[in-house]
Amino acid sequence: MSQMKFSIQPELGTLSERDSKRYFSTIGLSAVVLIVVSNLSAILLQIILELAAPDLLNNAWVQQLLSSAPLYLIGFPCAYLVLRRLPKGFAPSEPLEARKIGVGFCVTFALMMLGSYVGNFIILMLESALGRSLTNPVESATVGQTWWINLIFVGILAPIVEEIFFRRAVCNRLLVLGEGYTIVLSAAFFGLAHGNLFQFFYAFLLGAFFALIYVKTGRIRYSIGYHILVNVLGGVFSAWVVEQIAPLLEEEAFNHLFELMESADPTELLNFIDPYLLPLVLLAIYNVFLMVVSICGLVFILRERKKIRLQEGLLPPMREGRVANVFCNGGVAAALTVFLLLFLLSMIAV
Repeated sequence: MSQMKFSIQPELGTLSERDSKRYFSTIGLSAVVLIVVSNLSAILLQIILELAAPDLLNNAWVQQLLSSAPLYLIGFPCAYLVLRRLPKGFAPSEPLEARKIGVGFCVTFALMMLGSYVGNFIILMLESALGRSLTNPVESATVGQTWWINLIFVGILAPIVEEIFFRRAVCNRLLVLGEGYTIVLSAAFFGLAHGNLFQFFYAFLLGAFFALIYVKTGRIRYSIGYHILVNVLGGVFSAWVVEQIAPLLEEEAFNHLFELMESADPTELLNFIDPYLLPLVLLAIYNVFLMVVSICGLVFILRERKKIRLQEGLLPPMREGRVANVFCNGGVAAALTVFLLLFLLSMIAV
Protein backbone atom coordinates (compact mmCIF):
# COMPACT_ATOMS: atom_id res chain seq x y z
CA MET A 1 0.00 0.00 0.00
CA SER A 2 1.29 3.45 -0.89
CA GLN A 3 1.51 6.12 1.78
CA MET A 4 -1.39 8.56 1.97
CA LYS A 5 -0.69 12.24 1.31
CA PHE A 6 -1.91 15.01 3.59
CA SER A 7 -1.35 18.75 3.42
CA ILE A 8 -1.97 21.75 5.65
CA GLN A 9 -4.47 24.45 4.63
CA PRO A 10 -2.33 27.63 4.56
CA GLU A 11 -5.18 29.89 5.63
CA LEU A 12 -6.09 27.77 8.69
CA GLY A 13 -2.86 25.96 9.53
CA THR A 14 -4.74 22.66 9.88
CA LEU A 15 -5.79 19.69 7.79
CA SER A 16 -8.89 20.14 5.70
CA GLU A 17 -12.15 18.54 6.84
CA ARG A 18 -11.72 15.87 4.18
CA ASP A 19 -8.15 15.05 5.19
CA SER A 20 -9.04 15.04 8.89
CA LYS A 21 -11.78 12.48 8.26
CA ARG A 22 -9.49 10.42 6.01
CA TYR A 23 -6.87 10.26 8.75
CA PHE A 24 -9.31 9.19 11.47
CA SER A 25 -11.04 6.78 9.09
CA THR A 26 -7.73 5.02 8.42
CA ILE A 27 -7.14 4.59 12.16
CA GLY A 28 -10.65 3.14 12.48
CA LEU A 29 -10.06 0.83 9.54
CA SER A 30 -6.90 -0.54 11.16
CA ALA A 31 -8.94 -1.32 14.27
CA VAL A 32 -11.53 -3.17 12.18
CA VAL A 33 -8.81 -5.16 10.44
CA LEU A 34 -7.22 -6.03 13.79
CA ILE A 35 -10.42 -7.41 15.30
CA VAL A 36 -11.92 -9.07 12.23
CA VAL A 37 -8.72 -10.73 11.04
CA SER A 38 -7.66 -11.96 14.50
CA ASN A 39 -11.12 -13.36 15.29
CA LEU A 40 -11.56 -15.05 11.92
CA SER A 41 -8.08 -16.57 12.09
CA ALA A 42 -8.79 -17.82 15.63
CA ILE A 43 -12.01 -19.51 14.43
CA LEU A 44 -10.18 -21.00 11.45
CA LEU A 45 -7.36 -22.37 13.62
CA GLN A 46 -9.93 -23.82 16.03
CA ILE A 47 -11.73 -25.60 13.18
CA ILE A 48 -8.47 -26.94 11.72
CA LEU A 49 -7.39 -28.36 15.07
CA GLU A 50 -10.81 -29.89 15.72
CA LEU A 51 -10.61 -31.69 12.39
CA ALA A 52 -6.90 -32.60 12.33
CA ALA A 53 -5.87 -33.04 15.98
CA PRO A 54 -8.77 -32.61 18.45
CA ASP A 55 -6.73 -33.99 21.35
CA LEU A 56 -4.41 -30.97 21.16
CA LEU A 57 -7.28 -28.69 22.20
CA ASN A 58 -6.93 -30.04 25.74
CA ASN A 59 -3.27 -29.04 25.90
CA ALA A 60 -2.62 -25.92 28.02
CA TRP A 61 0.07 -24.62 25.65
CA VAL A 62 -2.20 -25.02 22.64
CA GLN A 63 -5.05 -23.25 24.43
CA GLN A 64 -2.83 -20.25 25.17
CA LEU A 65 -1.49 -20.21 21.62
CA LEU A 66 -5.03 -20.27 20.24
CA SER A 67 -5.94 -17.25 22.35
CA SER A 68 -2.72 -15.31 21.59
CA ALA A 69 -1.31 -16.23 18.18
CA PRO A 70 -4.23 -15.02 16.00
CA LEU A 71 -4.05 -11.55 17.57
CA TYR A 72 -0.29 -11.16 17.92
CA LEU A 73 0.96 -13.00 14.85
CA ILE A 74 -1.85 -12.26 12.37
CA GLY A 75 -4.07 -9.42 13.61
CA PHE A 76 -1.35 -6.95 14.62
CA PRO A 77 0.72 -7.31 11.40
CA CYS A 78 -2.39 -6.90 9.22
CA ALA A 79 -3.52 -3.83 11.17
CA TYR A 80 -0.03 -2.37 10.87
CA LEU A 81 -0.18 -2.70 7.10
CA VAL A 82 -3.11 -0.25 7.20
CA LEU A 83 -1.43 2.05 9.74
CA ARG A 84 1.80 2.34 7.79
CA ARG A 85 -0.03 4.24 5.05
CA LEU A 86 -0.19 7.19 7.46
CA PRO A 87 2.78 9.56 7.94
CA LYS A 88 5.03 8.68 10.84
CA GLY A 89 5.68 11.02 13.74
CA PHE A 90 8.55 10.86 16.19
CA ALA A 91 8.59 11.26 19.96
CA PRO A 92 11.59 12.84 21.72
CA SER A 93 14.14 10.57 23.38
CA GLU A 94 14.07 11.58 27.05
CA PRO A 95 14.76 9.11 29.88
CA LEU A 96 12.60 9.22 32.99
CA GLU A 97 14.21 10.21 36.28
CA ALA A 98 14.23 7.60 39.04
CA ARG A 99 11.66 9.62 41.01
CA LYS A 100 9.31 9.81 38.03
CA ILE A 101 9.63 6.06 37.47
CA GLY A 102 8.40 5.57 41.05
CA VAL A 103 5.59 8.06 40.52
CA GLY A 104 4.60 6.24 37.32
CA PHE A 105 4.50 2.95 39.23
CA CYS A 106 1.99 4.39 41.72
CA VAL A 107 -0.07 6.13 39.03
CA THR A 108 -0.29 2.90 37.01
CA PHE A 109 -1.91 1.00 39.87
CA ALA A 110 -4.12 3.95 40.82
CA LEU A 111 -5.53 4.07 37.28
CA MET A 112 -5.91 0.29 37.20
CA MET A 113 -7.93 0.35 40.44
CA LEU A 114 -9.99 3.38 39.38
CA GLY A 115 -10.83 1.82 36.02
CA SER A 116 -11.66 -1.51 37.69
CA TYR A 117 -14.07 0.19 40.11
CA VAL A 118 -15.82 2.04 37.27
CA GLY A 119 -16.01 -1.11 35.17
CA ASN A 120 -17.28 -3.25 38.05
CA PHE A 121 -19.96 -0.68 38.87
CA ILE A 122 -21.22 -0.63 35.27
CA ILE A 123 -21.12 -4.43 35.09
CA LEU A 124 -23.19 -4.63 38.29
CA MET A 125 -25.74 -2.25 36.77
CA LEU A 126 -25.91 -4.37 33.62
CA GLU A 127 -26.21 -7.61 35.59
CA SER A 128 -29.02 -6.07 37.62
CA ALA A 129 -30.82 -4.98 34.45
CA LEU A 130 -30.31 -8.35 32.74
CA GLY A 131 -31.12 -10.38 35.85
CA ARG A 132 -28.06 -12.63 35.52
CA SER A 133 -24.29 -12.68 35.92
CA LEU A 134 -21.97 -11.84 33.04
CA THR A 135 -18.96 -13.98 32.18
CA ASN A 136 -15.59 -12.35 32.76
CA PRO A 137 -13.35 -13.48 29.86
CA VAL A 138 -10.21 -12.62 31.83
CA GLU A 139 -11.07 -15.11 34.56
CA SER A 140 -12.08 -17.70 31.98
CA ALA A 141 -8.71 -17.36 30.25
CA THR A 142 -6.44 -17.40 33.32
CA VAL A 143 -8.10 -19.30 36.18
CA GLY A 144 -7.35 -23.01 35.93
CA GLN A 145 -4.24 -22.57 33.77
CA THR A 146 -0.78 -23.49 35.05
CA TRP A 147 0.66 -20.39 36.71
CA TRP A 148 3.93 -20.41 34.78
CA ILE A 149 2.09 -20.67 31.44
CA ASN A 150 0.06 -17.63 32.50
CA LEU A 151 3.30 -15.92 33.51
CA ILE A 152 4.88 -16.47 30.09
CA PHE A 153 1.89 -15.58 27.92
CA VAL A 154 -0.15 -13.14 30.05
CA GLY A 155 2.57 -11.69 32.27
CA ILE A 156 5.45 -11.23 29.82
CA LEU A 157 4.68 -11.83 26.13
CA ALA A 158 1.34 -10.00 26.01
CA PRO A 159 2.67 -6.71 27.49
CA ILE A 160 5.70 -6.69 25.20
CA VAL A 161 3.75 -7.35 21.99
CA GLU A 162 0.86 -5.02 22.93
CA GLU A 163 3.17 -2.15 23.84
CA ILE A 164 5.12 -2.51 20.60
CA PHE A 165 1.87 -2.28 18.64
CA PHE A 166 -0.30 0.15 20.60
CA ARG A 167 2.39 2.49 21.87
CA ARG A 168 5.04 2.40 19.16
CA ALA A 169 3.10 1.55 15.98
CA VAL A 170 -0.20 3.28 16.77
CA CYS A 171 1.21 6.29 18.63
CA ASN A 172 3.85 6.95 15.97
CA ARG A 173 1.11 7.20 13.34
CA LEU A 174 -0.97 9.53 15.52
CA LEU A 175 1.77 11.88 16.71
CA VAL A 176 1.55 14.06 13.62
CA LEU A 177 -1.99 14.98 14.74
CA GLY A 178 -0.75 16.11 18.17
CA GLU A 179 -0.03 14.56 21.54
CA GLY A 180 -3.60 14.98 22.79
CA TYR A 181 -5.07 13.06 19.86
CA THR A 182 -2.36 10.44 20.23
CA ILE A 183 -3.09 9.78 23.89
CA VAL A 184 -6.88 9.66 23.64
CA LEU A 185 -7.21 7.76 20.36
CA SER A 186 -4.53 5.15 21.13
CA ALA A 187 -6.09 4.61 24.58
CA ALA A 188 -9.53 4.12 23.03
CA PHE A 189 -8.03 1.70 20.48
CA PHE A 190 -6.28 -0.21 23.28
CA GLY A 191 -9.39 -0.38 25.46
CA LEU A 192 -11.78 -1.36 22.68
CA ALA A 193 -9.38 -4.00 21.34
CA HIS A 194 -9.91 -5.99 24.54
CA GLY A 195 -13.45 -6.57 23.29
CA ASN A 196 -15.29 -6.60 26.62
CA LEU A 197 -16.57 -4.19 29.28
CA PHE A 198 -14.71 -5.97 32.08
CA GLN A 199 -11.39 -4.69 30.76
CA PHE A 200 -12.33 -1.61 28.73
CA PHE A 201 -12.28 1.08 31.43
CA TYR A 202 -9.00 0.25 33.14
CA ALA A 203 -7.41 -0.59 29.78
CA PHE A 204 -8.43 2.86 28.48
CA LEU A 205 -6.96 4.67 31.51
CA LEU A 206 -3.77 2.63 31.45
CA GLY A 207 -3.50 3.04 27.68
CA ALA A 208 -3.76 6.82 28.04
CA PHE A 209 -1.08 6.90 30.73
CA PHE A 210 1.26 4.60 28.82
CA ALA A 211 0.77 6.72 25.69
CA LEU A 212 1.58 9.88 27.70
CA ILE A 213 4.81 8.28 28.89
CA TYR A 214 5.70 7.25 25.34
CA VAL A 215 5.02 10.61 23.66
CA LYS A 216 7.09 12.39 26.32
CA THR A 217 10.02 9.95 26.41
CA GLY A 218 9.96 8.13 23.06
CA ARG A 219 10.75 4.88 24.89
CA ILE A 220 8.42 1.92 25.41
CA ARG A 221 10.62 0.27 28.02
CA TYR A 222 8.77 2.14 30.77
CA SER A 223 5.26 1.21 29.62
CA ILE A 224 6.38 -2.39 29.00
CA GLY A 225 7.66 -2.57 32.58
CA TYR A 226 4.47 -1.11 34.05
CA HIS A 227 2.33 -3.31 31.81
CA ILE A 228 4.20 -6.43 32.91
CA LEU A 229 3.69 -5.52 36.58
CA VAL A 230 -0.05 -5.00 36.05
CA ASN A 231 -0.48 -8.29 34.18
CA VAL A 232 1.70 -10.33 36.54
CA LEU A 233 -0.07 -9.09 39.66
CA GLY A 234 -3.57 -8.65 38.25
CA GLY A 235 -3.65 -11.56 35.83
CA VAL A 236 -1.17 -14.19 37.02
CA PHE A 237 -0.84 -13.76 40.79
CA SER A 238 -4.52 -13.00 41.41
CA ALA A 239 -5.57 -15.99 39.26
CA TRP A 240 -3.26 -18.25 41.28
CA VAL A 241 -4.66 -16.96 44.59
CA VAL A 242 -8.26 -17.39 43.43
CA GLU A 243 -7.50 -20.95 42.38
CA GLN A 244 -5.89 -21.75 45.75
CA ILE A 245 -8.78 -20.44 47.86
CA ALA A 246 -11.58 -21.54 45.48
CA PRO A 247 -12.49 -24.65 47.57
CA LEU A 248 -12.90 -22.43 50.63
CA LEU A 249 -15.42 -20.25 48.78
CA GLU A 250 -17.75 -23.12 47.90
CA GLU A 251 -21.08 -22.85 49.73
CA GLU A 252 -20.66 -25.96 51.90
CA ALA A 253 -17.09 -25.09 52.95
CA PHE A 254 -18.01 -21.44 53.49
CA ASN A 255 -20.91 -22.36 55.77
CA HIS A 256 -18.70 -24.78 57.69
CA LEU A 257 -16.12 -22.02 58.17
CA PHE A 258 -18.73 -19.78 59.80
CA GLU A 259 -19.81 -22.63 62.06
CA LEU A 260 -16.23 -23.12 63.22
CA MET A 261 -15.82 -19.38 63.79
CA GLU A 262 -18.84 -19.43 66.08
CA SER A 263 -17.60 -22.49 67.99
CA ALA A 264 -15.35 -22.29 70.99
CA ASP A 265 -12.62 -24.53 69.53
CA PRO A 266 -9.95 -22.43 67.74
CA THR A 267 -7.81 -25.51 67.04
CA GLU A 268 -10.39 -27.02 64.70
CA LEU A 269 -10.77 -23.65 62.94
CA LEU A 270 -7.01 -23.35 62.42
CA ASN A 271 -6.79 -26.90 61.11
CA PHE A 272 -9.58 -26.16 58.63
CA ILE A 273 -8.04 -22.99 57.20
CA ASP A 274 -4.41 -24.16 57.37
CA PRO A 275 -4.28 -25.32 53.69
CA TYR A 276 -5.51 -21.88 52.65
CA LEU A 277 -3.48 -19.80 55.09
CA LEU A 278 -0.62 -18.82 52.75
CA PRO A 279 -2.80 -17.67 49.81
CA LEU A 280 -5.11 -15.81 52.24
CA VAL A 281 -2.14 -13.98 53.79
CA LEU A 282 -0.72 -13.18 50.33
CA LEU A 283 -4.12 -11.91 49.22
CA ALA A 284 -4.36 -9.65 52.26
CA ILE A 285 -0.85 -8.27 51.65
CA TYR A 286 -1.66 -7.72 47.97
CA ASN A 287 -4.86 -5.82 48.78
CA VAL A 288 -3.06 -3.59 51.30
CA PHE A 289 -0.30 -3.00 48.76
CA LEU A 290 -2.82 -2.01 46.08
CA MET A 291 -4.63 0.33 48.42
CA VAL A 292 -1.49 2.13 49.62
CA VAL A 293 0.08 2.43 46.15
CA SER A 294 -3.22 3.52 44.59
CA ILE A 295 -3.75 6.27 47.17
CA CYS A 296 -0.21 7.52 46.52
CA GLY A 297 -0.91 7.40 42.79
CA LEU A 298 -4.09 9.45 43.12
CA VAL A 299 -2.19 12.06 45.14
CA PHE A 300 0.46 12.24 42.43
CA ILE A 301 -2.21 12.58 39.71
CA LEU A 302 -3.89 15.49 41.51
CA ARG A 303 -0.56 17.16 42.20
CA GLU A 304 1.12 16.70 38.83
CA ARG A 305 -1.78 17.01 36.37
CA LYS A 306 -1.38 20.76 35.81
CA LYS A 307 2.27 20.33 34.86
CA ILE A 308 1.43 18.30 31.76
CA ARG A 309 1.75 20.24 28.52
CA LEU A 310 0.59 18.55 25.30
CA GLN A 311 2.20 19.59 22.02
CA GLU A 312 0.39 20.15 18.76
CA GLY A 313 1.37 17.94 15.82
CA LEU A 314 2.72 18.76 12.37
CA LEU A 315 -0.68 17.94 10.81
CA PRO A 316 -3.28 19.19 13.31
CA PRO A 317 -6.89 18.32 12.36
CA MET A 318 -9.53 20.98 11.94
CA ARG A 319 -10.69 22.44 15.24
CA GLU A 320 -14.14 23.27 13.92
CA GLY A 321 -16.38 20.21 13.94
CA ARG A 322 -13.74 18.20 15.78
CA VAL A 323 -16.15 15.57 17.12
CA ALA A 324 -17.82 15.08 13.74
CA ASN A 325 -14.45 14.70 12.03
CA VAL A 326 -13.38 12.00 14.48
CA PHE A 327 -16.59 9.97 14.46
CA CYS A 328 -18.44 10.76 11.22
CA ASN A 329 -16.30 8.74 8.83
CA GLY A 330 -16.44 5.22 7.46
CA GLY A 331 -13.50 3.68 9.33
CA VAL A 332 -14.40 4.86 12.83
CA ALA A 333 -18.11 4.09 12.29
CA ALA A 334 -17.21 0.54 11.21
CA ALA A 335 -14.83 0.14 14.17
CA LEU A 336 -17.44 1.27 16.68
CA THR A 337 -19.98 -1.12 15.12
CA VAL A 338 -17.57 -4.06 15.36
CA PHE A 339 -16.62 -3.28 18.95
CA LEU A 340 -20.28 -2.84 19.93
CA LEU A 341 -21.02 -6.29 18.52
CA LEU A 342 -18.07 -7.71 20.49
CA PHE A 343 -19.33 -6.14 23.70
CA LEU A 344 -22.82 -7.51 23.10
CA LEU A 345 -21.45 -10.99 22.38
CA SER A 346 -19.34 -10.87 25.56
CA MET A 347 -22.48 -9.94 27.54
CA ILE A 348 -24.59 -12.80 26.21
CA ALA A 349 -21.80 -15.40 26.46
CA VAL A 350 -22.45 -17.99 29.14
